[in-house]
Amino acid sequence: MGVYLREKKLGGGQVSYYLDIYHNKTRWYEFLEIRTNKNHPSAQDKEKKRLVQEIRAKRENELIVQDNGLIDKSKKKANFIAWYENYINAKPRTNTHRSSSLAHLKKYMGSRPLPFTALNPQWIKDFTNYLLKKMSNNTARCYLMDMFTALEDAVRQDIIPFNPFRKIEKHERIRQQNVFRQAFTLEQLQQLADAPCKIHPQIKQAYLFSCFTGLRWSDVNQLRWAEVIKKIIDEKEEWFLYFEQEKTEGIEYLPLSEQAIDIIKDRKAEAEEDGNKNAFVFPYVKEFDDKNQLMYKIVNRALKKWAKAAELGMRLTFHTGRHTFATNVLENCPDGDLWTVSKLLGHKNINSTQIYAHVRDRKKSAAVKALPKLRVNLSKVA
Repeated sequence: MGVYLREKKLGGGQVSYYLDIYHNKTRWYEFLEIRTNKNHPSAQDKEKKRLVQEIRAKRENELIVQDNGLIDKSKKKANFIAWYENYINAKPRTNTHRSSSLAHLKKYMGSRPLPFTALNPQWIKDFTNYLLKKMSNNTARCYLMDMFTALEDAVRQDIIPFNPFRKIEKHERIRQQNVFRQAFTLEQLQQLADAPCKIHPQIKQAYLFSCFTGLRWSDVNQLRWAEVIKKIIDEKEEWFLYFEQEKTEGIEYLPLSEQAIDIIKDRKAEAEEDGNKNAFVFPYVKEFDDKNQLMYKIVNRALKKWAKAAELGMRLTFHTGRHTFATNVLENCPDGDLWTVSKLLGHKNINSTQIYAHVRDRKKSAAVKALPKLRVNLSKVA
């Protein structure tokens, strides 16, 4: 094994540096993109030379650690906040929860660094208490779960030997709380569709599409035409979505309802009429600023205006669209059980779908009214 610092001569007395690495019978080069003037080195050139020597020593140390199955202590001292930000940015799609959890983490730590070694159960409990003062229990839990998942990856990368979240006793962990999930009936959706309101048509189409597919905002605004699939099954035309969920990063194959298909057909006709060859199904609502979520804010203001025009008396958000889909499948579809809804929503675990177990009172009432009556006369005396 060997890591050697090499120089490549350039014009004017300049040299660039690269590493010549030989390990496990394989040789490769790492070009450092660092140049100095070898004939007349300045103080800056000397500092660059010191830097490349440090890089060479670091690469050699990494190979020694790798060969001996050791954990690199220098990685454990690295700043978790910087690592977490790179972890989020490396993902193919921006996750709103991750970005928000990072923002709260930075605000909590201020200018202080957070080395991996400081991430212990007590720090997690303190950060949890901070989050609970700023937001709901379930939102805080989502942010902590994002950090948990990231730290699992850090364990796989041999940065830390174990995930500190796993050291917290189960009874001390933050738990999911059952909350009222606002959802609209089909009658209310019709009332919404009929309400005159001057907002962009694609906002209305995108929201109703969510109500009839269960897609999150993060999936609707990024939906591409390439993800809409039409097939002939048993001589019938069937439509599906084949896409990667932004939140779970799972690949989903979702059949579309008739209402969702109508919206897709309307959008296709509009795009063809306008000569629009945009790759996105709802290009107007495509997020153009992932960091600040500017389009998301614009859409939410429009939805608020639409809800007021429809006199619904309830908030209109893409969260309610997803809950509306799940609740209406359970209430109106003969085969709409929790397992089916779980698959339609793309949940990895049916426990996530249990929040819909308590459907509207109307279905409960219908269930008990379906019980047969007995032909008895209880007024008779035995």
